Parts: sequence; C-alpha cells; structure tokens
Amino acid sequence: MEENLINQLISVSKLYYINGLTQEEIAKKVHIHRSQISRMLKEARKLGLVKITVTSGSQDFTDLQDFLVKKFNLKEALIVPENINDLNLKTLGNFAANYLASTISSNSIVGISWGRTLAHAFQAMPAKSEKHGIVVVPLVGGPAGRLKNDYQSNRLAYLLSEKLNAKSETLNCPAIVSSQSLQDELMSNPNNQLIFNLWQNLDYAIVGIGSNLIIDMEQWQEFYKNSSFATIFSETNAVGDILSRPFSENGKIISSSKYHIISMNLDELKKVPTVIGIACGKNKIKSILGALNAHILDVLITTDITALGIRDLCS
Repeated sequence: MEENLINQLISVSKLYYINGLTQEEIAKKVHIHRSQISRMLKEARKLGLVKITVTSGSQDFTDLQDFLVKKFNLKEALIVPENINDLNLKTLGNFAANYLASTISSNSIVGISWGRTLAHAFQAMPAKSEKHGIVVVPLVGGPAGRLKNDYQSNRLAYLLSEKLNAKSETLNCPAIVSSQSLQDELMSNPNNQLIFNLWQNLDYAIVGIGSNLIIDMEQWQEFYKNSSFATIFSETNAVGDILSRPFSENGKIISSSKYHIISMNLDELKKVPTVIGIACGKNKIKSILGALNAHILDVLITTDITALGIRDLCS
C-alpha cells in the first residue's frame, strides 16, 4: 500500500480515536465523504494501524483514586485515561459533563469559575434536563482583555444554566481592578451585592485551577491583561490559583489583597458543601497538589497521568 495512503489512514484514525471528532466532523475537515471515512477507519484496524484495548476503569484507577481520596480527604476522585502524547480536554470534558449532570441536584445554587476546561465540560452536558430550581452564578469577575467569550465566567454561567434548565446570574465587573477605591465601589454596587449574597448559600462550586506554568498562554494573558497579577508568581512561592486567589504547593493561601481582586476568597470557598475541581496536565500537577493540600476541593476530576504525577510528588 502506498505510503501516502497509510499516512492518510493514520491521520483520520488520530482525528477519530484520539481527538474525539465524529466521522461527519472529520469528513468536513479533510474534505472526504463521510462514508469513505468509515471505510478508512475499518481499513486502519484491519492493517493493524489502530489497536483498540478495552479495560476496566475501576480496575486501572482504583489505587490512584483511593490514594487521592485518603491522602486529601476527598469525597471523590474521578480519573480519566489520557493518551500519553495528546492531552485531550474534550475527553476530560465529556467525563466531567456526565458527572455534573448526574450530581447537581434540583433547587441548588451552583457557583463557577472561568476557563477552557470548564467550557469543554459544560458544552458536553446533555441539552435537556428535568431538574428545576437551580441558580448558576459566577464566582469571579470578567477578563481585563479580549478573552474568548466561551471561556468567560458570565458566559459559562449562562451555558451551564441552559444545560440544567436553570437561571443564571451575571457579575458585571472585572476580576482585577486598578485601585482599592474602585474595588470598594464595585463591591458595594447593589446588583453585585445580590451575587455576593448568593455566594454565601452555594451548594456546589465548579472551578478550574490555574498554574504558574501557564502564564504565557494566550487565554491567561488576556484574562489578566495590563494587570500585575503575574508578578505574584515571581514574588512569592505561589504555584497556582483558583478564582485568581493564589496558593503554594504546600497549600498555604497567599495574600492577594494588593491586586484588588473581585472573586470569592478561598476561605469562603472551603465552606461550600461540594467544591469540584476539574483540571489536568503536566503543567498543572503542582498547582493541583497545592489546591489539594489547601483542602479547597471535595471532588477532583483529572487524568491518570496527572494523578500519577501528584502521587509521585507525595512520595
């Protein structure tokens, strides 16, 4: 068989089995009819280019899950298999979506942060829900730059509310402002006060976890554009943040008062009955460990490779 055809079979197989694209999506991407995509996937399996192994997740990950739950006093640790060469947030999002859809109960208040990982999870949730009486609220203000709308907290609150047949609220202020007087003014705004009051009655919080190793990423830079927030990682031993509130690897919460942040603080976040953290990646291993050591999370949803990295740091 020609080398070009072999390479084409491999490319199509990667799009389907690793990247999680549907056959219809692949057909549009590579400009090949959908029926031919199906035949190519079969041919790839026949030639041994694709090998499918089915394993029991509980068998593979029980030890890792038990370690995380016992070590950090979690309610649950949910672990997703990760391809060693391809961190697929869509796969993590699909897994998290199923958990959130089944876990969040009617008549509850749900707080959320911002970011790409949460966007994947909320987008993957079922379109219709029979639940009722849910309110979704942002726990952090908006970006300073032109962050993609899909990743902003207000947009994510609306998206999740649509999936849960819920009501969403908006927090109309930046996450970081230039002065204490401006922060005080925004915090005292009556509309924002309604949001802050809801924070005191949360049943769930769903948060991503930032890292000192991702500050060069475009979305991070747009969120904190023209602010000095990045200096907190160079001036302190902070390894990560949740809701723009930094912490160290050993779990110490680091003061961020001089940055004039408008978000729920981490001591208050700890009081929420169920805090669900969704994060993965080698560049977030230390930051996830810091969040776990700070006992901020009740549930962690991550990948096997990330969980192994956390366990290795603890040994």
